Amino acid sequence: MVISAYGANANEAISAAFQEVRRVDALMSLHRADSELSKLNARAIKTVSEDLFRVIEKAQEVSAMTEGSFDVTVRPLADAWGFIQKDYSVPSQAELSIALARVSYHYLQLDAESRSIKFLRDGVSIDLGGIAKGYAVDCAIEKLRGVGITNAMVRAGGDLRVMGEWPVQIEDPEKRGHRTTITLKDAAISTSGNYENCFTVDGKRYAHILNPRTGMPVEGVASCTVIAATCMESDALATALFVYGPDRTAKRFGDRINVRFSRAVAPPDNVRGR
Repeated sequence: MVISAYGANANEAISAAFQEVRRVDALMSLHRADSELSKLNARAIKTVSEDLFRVIEKAQEVSAMTEGSFDVTVRPLADAWGFIQKDYSVPSQAELSIALARVSYHYLQLDAESRSIKFLRDGVSIDLGGIAKGYAVDCAIEKLRGVGITNAMVRAGGDLRVMGEWPVQIEDPEKRGHRTTITLKDAAISTSGNYENCFTVDGKRYAHILNPRTGMPVEGVASCTVIAATCMESDALATALFVYGPDRTAKRFGDRINVRFSRAVAPPDNVRGR
């Protein structure tokens, strides 16, 4: 996490912004047994905080608009592939079938009035890895704004949001230093790529962005970058449209979403010897 801010009391503002990020992590981390999300997944609670409900509600909206390409119930699949704990393995078809039976955003029932979340099937589990980080960035920006900062940048991995006008770089999926620099003004940008969390077995490369409908890693796309008003939106859409694909995205959304794709240079099979 990188936070840069300019103005009166900038140092104190940055400290407050980092504290806000830690607050969100304590609510939504999948790796903390005491997080609110872990308690929800364990069925220890049903009514959740305003923050957690807002994030899951937004995730459901993105799921619906992209025909399930984004799905926070994808965790059983991510576990089957070992992407969460980094204990990678290629699951058998039987293992995939078991995991797929537990994956669908339709298996979550949300009640906005009571802020309750109900699981409609056993074995369903929520992973907010594709949206919570963007929300944390938004919360940090709002904390900075609340103390009078008007020129700032908050970056968490591939998710970034700015107040004011900032030059930002889009990562080169081939990792050859060919980054693209753009100017971002009062907006957020997120990039999802197949180059960070991946493994190779028998010369075939498997990346962590999974198609919730098939259970398989997405092929043919190297990265997807989305610019939006908030980082929660850009974060979720970058993952969703990575799965949805360039052609379907163009056909369904046209220029309504500011998105750019980098297609895979070669099929995932062609990685032997790299």
